[in-house]
Amino acid sequence: MSLFLANSRFTKRTYLMNAYASKGTIRETGVVFDATHLWLMTPQKNPGGTMGLGYEAVKWGDSTNYERIKHINLLSTGPIQVEVELEEVMQGQGEREKKITVVHNLRIVQPGDDQASPAKKSA
Repeated sequence: MSLFLANSRFTKRTYLMNAYASKGTIRETGVVFDATHLWLMTPQKNPGGTMGLGYEAVKWGDSTNYERIKHINLLSTGPIQVEVELEEVMQGQGEREKKITVVHNLRIVQPGDDQASPAKKSA
C-alpha cells in the first residue's frame, strides 16, 4: 500500500442520487453478497477541459445501512445533500491491485446546517 493512502479518510458534502440494498448468494459459486450501493454526485472533467457532473458508485457497508435512508423518495425530492465519511483504500495484490472508495458513514444534511456554528457542526 502506498504511503500517501495511509491517512486517506475524509468527510465531504455531496449529493445522493440513488441508493439500494442487495443481499443474497450467487447460485453458481456460493458467494454471499450483502451491501448498500450509493451513487454520489461528483465533478467530472470533460474532454476539452470543461467541467460537468457525474456520479461515483460506492458501497456503504451491508444492506442494513439502507434501512436508514430507504424512506427517501429520490424521484420526488431529486438528489439530496449528504455528508459522507469516505476512505480510499487499496484492494487486491499485484496487477489486480486497485483503489476503491469505502463509505464509513452517511448523514443527510438538514436545512440550516450551513448556518450552524463550528462547535455545533462537530457535535
